[in-house]
Order: sequence, then structure tokens, then C-alpha cells
Amino acid sequence: MEKASTVIIGGGVLGCSVAYHLARQGVEDVLLVERQNLATASSSQAAGLMFQISSKPAVDLLSRRTFTVLPELENITGEALDFKAVGTLRIAESDDSKASLKKLYDRAENESVTAKQVDSEWRSKHLPWLKVKNEALIVHFSHEGYIDPYRLTHAYAKSARSFGAQIQTGVSVSGIKVINGAVVGVETDQGVVSCENVVVAAGSWSNHLTLPLGVALPMIPTRSHFWIAAPEIYFGDDQPMMVHADAGAYSRPEVGGLLLGIQEQYSRTFDYRKLPDDIASFAVTEEGGEWDALIDAEQRISGFFPKLDGARFESYMAGLSAYTPDGHFLLGEVESVDGVFVAAGCCGSGVMASGGIGDALAELIIKSKSSYDLSAFALNRFGQVDPSSEEFQLLCAKARARKAK
Repeated sequence: MEKASTVIIGGGVLGCSVAYHLARQGVEDVLLVERQNLATASSSQAAGLMFQISSKPAVDLLSRRTFTVLPELENITGEALDFKAVGTLRIAESDDSKASLKKLYDRAENESVTAKQVDSEWRSKHLPWLKVKNEALIVHFSHEGYIDPYRLTHAYAKSARSFGAQIQTGVSVSGIKVINGAVVGVETDQGVVSCENVVVAAGSWSNHLTLPLGVALPMIPTRSHFWIAAPEIYFGDDQPMMVHADAGAYSRPEVGGLLLGIQEQYSRTFDYRKLPDDIASFAVTEEGGEWDALIDAEQRISGFFPKLDGARFESYMAGLSAYTPDGHFLLGEVESVDGVFVAAGCCGSGVMASGGIGDALAELIIKSKSSYDLSAFALNRFGQVDPSSEEFQLLCAKARARKAK
């Protein structure tokens, strides 16, 4: 295609969601380009957790759109997405954690999110591997769950195509063409595509595209990882997901076993300038270091999860998430160039919020405004930043380390 109305750069879950929402709302000549295959970077390496409510109200509004988009995609594609609505058990033991969870529970009631307080007996029945103090606050959010991010990304893409969008893989973008302060095209290894709008949804690589325009996106590629334990009698696919504030850990079922993620004191970050084009050739974790973070956290979490001491952890998954200092996304139009939009800085929640992000960006492009409040995600909220500096990398690493779900 030599001309398009909107070119989306990046074939992950965010880019494909934007393509779907634009095409579904009647925008013609939508083109998405991806240099690899769809969902080969961060999207395919995510845990796929989906919450209706979290510590970030602005994110929740975007996430709830994802819940409503799932049946749309299934109807369009004729394929089940197999969303696992197992619910989430949130647990708080310290006074501070209990106060935070109580606020979340109160918000859930006010925002029509199904939630109920449960006792230790209920918890013991549904999560027998977990040890909880009698005075702990335990809340069950019954409609939450998890999904396969790879399958979701391809459902967005297939649905976008059904409404006329074009998706081209194996196409590398070298730059965005601007004349008199406005976008006129995208330069690729297969030629220039003329366009009026560009959506930068290239994940941790997005700064390569915006910095030549004088726009430094305030985010840093940061390691996200989790471990998978082999099936045991006390695990089960019907068990709820778990978020334990004081343990700094989360879990979900995984084919009879258990997927476990933990907060780190120091999250590993990377210089975006040194990332290869193909993430498959990049070691997010050094060889032999797959278990270091889990071992480091063992003393902290063993009191909460005593049965995990004997669990057989067989698999490890690590990928990159682009983190900002406050843990919020980067969504909106670039101020200095007309027609350049950004959907980046996923902060490990891109899958969950993908429906709302795609919807919000489509509204911005079509109507120049969005029905979502995107002020928390403003591109310029940190002022001028240097995303290559060690100081800024540390700020983003701390955001990952203190992430609350």
C-alpha cells in the first residue's frame, strides 16, 4: 500500500486493538505494519491477567472496555478466546495493606464491580497452598480472570481485517516523515507510505521513532518475568488468581500448575538504544540467572506460601515491558507534530487495558477527543526527560518494583 489514512507501527496487542477500533468505526485505509510477526515481543510474553478494578482508577476504565470487547471479537471471528473467569482473591495482612484493600472494595461496590469479603475457611478451600493470618482481609472479585495474550492479539488483527484494515508483517519502519509540523508519511524498507496519521505502538522500541521528531517518551524497557510450577494436588485450573499485597506476589492457574510472579527490590532495566530489532536474540535475563529473583524472594514469601517450598518450578518466562516513573501508560497525540499518536508505556498492563486503549486512540484520531479521561496518561506529564540516563532508568525500575495490581 502506497497510501493510507492511518499507519499503525507495531503489531502487538495495543497496535492491533487500535487497528480494530479504527476500522470498526468506519475509518478506511487503515494500515498496520510490523517488522516481525504479530505478538512476538511483549504481548506474547505476558501473564494475561485481567482485572476489573485496581489501584489505578484511570486504568480501570480502559480495562473494562477489554471485558466488553471479548464477545465482540468472538462473534466476528467465530473463534473462542477462552477467557478464564476464575476470579481474583486479594489478600491483605498489614494495617496499610488492609486499608488499601478496603478502599478498593468500597470502590468496587460504588462502581458495580462484583466483590465480596470471604473468610479463611473459604480461602483454604479455594487456595489450599496459601497460608493466611486469621485477621487478614480477604476479598474475592469474581468476574476477573486471565486470557492468552497471543490469541487476543490475533483476534484483534483478524477482526480489524474483517472491517477492511490491512496488516503487513515483515515491514520495518525507519522513520516518520513530517512537513511543516504535520505527518505526511512513514518510511519503510519497502518504500514510503503516505498518510495523515501515525500511531506509534512499538513498545520498548517506540523512542526510536519519536526522538527524531524531538519527542522523548518517558519510559524505559524493564524486565517482567514469572515462574511456572508443575501440577500438584493442591493446585487446580479452577482456582482463583491471587494477589497478596504483603507478599508482593501474584498467581494464577496454569494447566494444572501455578504461575507465580513477584515484586523485586530492583527491577532490571535496559537502554532502549541497545535493543536488537529481534527480541528473540536478546537475553532479558542472563543465562543461569532465571531463578535468582525467586531465590532472593524466598525468605519473604515462604511464610505466606509454605507449600511452594516443595513445588517443582519447571518454566521461566521473561520479557520487556516499557515502564514510566508513575506506572501509567503513555497515550495521546504528540503536541509538536500534528497526526502523531502514541500508545506505549504499557507498564505490564497492556493486555488488560488493550480494549480501552484501542477505543480511546480511535476516538482521538476520528473526533480529536476521547470519551475516556486520558489526563493521567499525558505524554508530557514529566516535562523534559532523558530516557537514556541512569537516573531516569532508576525511576522506572522503582515503578516496576512497587507495582500494585
